[in-house]
Amino acid sequence: MFCAVVAWTLTTGPAASATTGSACLLPRTGAHHSEGVDTWESGYAHPLGRVKALMVFLDFPDSPPDLTTQQVTADHFPATTRFFDRASYGQFELGVRPVARWLRMPHPASDYAISRDWDTADRTAYLRDALTVADPVVDFHGYDVVYLVADPDAPGVDSDATKVVNLATPVTLDGTPLRRLVTVFERHPPDRNVLAHETGHIFDLPDLYYRPPAGSDGDWDTHVGDWDLMGSQFGLAPEPFAWHKWKLGWIDDRQVVCVTRPGTTYQDLSPDETAGGTKLMVVRTGQDSALAIEARAATGNDRTACRQGVLLYQVRSDVESGDGPISVLDGHPRTSACAATSVYPPLADAPLGVGESWAAPGGGTRVTVTGRGADGAWTVKLVEGAPDTAREG
Repeated sequence: MFCAVVAWTLTTGPAASATTGSACLLPRTGAHHSEGVDTWESGYAHPLGRVKALMVFLDFPDSPPDLTTQQVTADHFPATTRFFDRASYGQFELGVRPVARWLRMPHPASDYAISRDWDTADRTAYLRDALTVADPVVDFHGYDVVYLVADPDAPGVDSDATKVVNLATPVTLDGTPLRRLVTVFERHPPDRNVLAHETGHIFDLPDLYYRPPAGSDGDWDTHVGDWDLMGSQFGLAPEPFAWHKWKLGWIDDRQVVCVTRPGTTYQDLSPDETAGGTKLMVVRTGQDSALAIEARAATGNDRTACRQGVLLYQVRSDVESGDGPISVLDGHPRTSACAATSVYPPLADAPLGVGESWAAPGGGTRVTVTGRGADGAWTVKLVEGAPDTAREG
């Protein structure tokens, strides 16, 4: 699938692109949710075409639910389906079947000690009981995604525990091996885009936020800020990075420019949020690392974006989910923006505008935005050379 990333672009001087794609396909490593794009891990559902999701609703004996299952379903759908439809340019449909009744768990929610850092034994007990009560009345056959949705108002339900649980050994129900389950404990109404974030893990996308050490008051959003919902479901620009769209198959190799040789390349980049055109420039910086360049616009999933322009970020395929596999490069390191709404204002104005540049430490790579067309595409000039030799000219 990810073969031959080839792109000839308008060049001045030596051609910096026109290489085979193998030079820019970072390898999948043993890191959890590796950002490698050279292969697809078959244990994950592939988000192309129609993927079937099942919602199972769980209540507890000490707290009859005030909400109907229809109300809880509406908290997440069709919003989540629409998000992925826009992000995939219509290539992926998340179809959901809600089980239209509450299923009673055998114990109060508080008995399971539900929390973000859930004790393994308590979490296992919860999953065992949930699947035990669901199996007699729910047909799991043929579903790629299963959401176990708890009554949000029940005492002991903690929204921080909403996450994907990876089972060491799949549980087979109705002939379907369940390897991953999304445990949903969201309040009503839920956090924005939270289910899309968790569903992203089902498709092998990593957490991009930073988790400070226990007891620290460090910021969770220093790696990517508002950019990409795998960083924060509250972000102003939650559209997945073009790198993730490449990984998922929503953009193909012809839409990726691979830069490997010294020289100057001019390339028009179509915004990540709109279909068609070249979406991504990649400069290989190491065996497991690359510089990625894409354009962002305030439209679609990113209609609340603080700034538009050309966004740069570093990708590492050998870094674990949650440890910073992607880091946005700040095009305006001395300023911030959208202080009242951004999850991390220092990166809210990270994209470069027309006439602005970013240079790698040592001068080996320099990126300049030279214009923006009537069609919304941004023209990027990339100068790639030996350290301390790349200059504007």
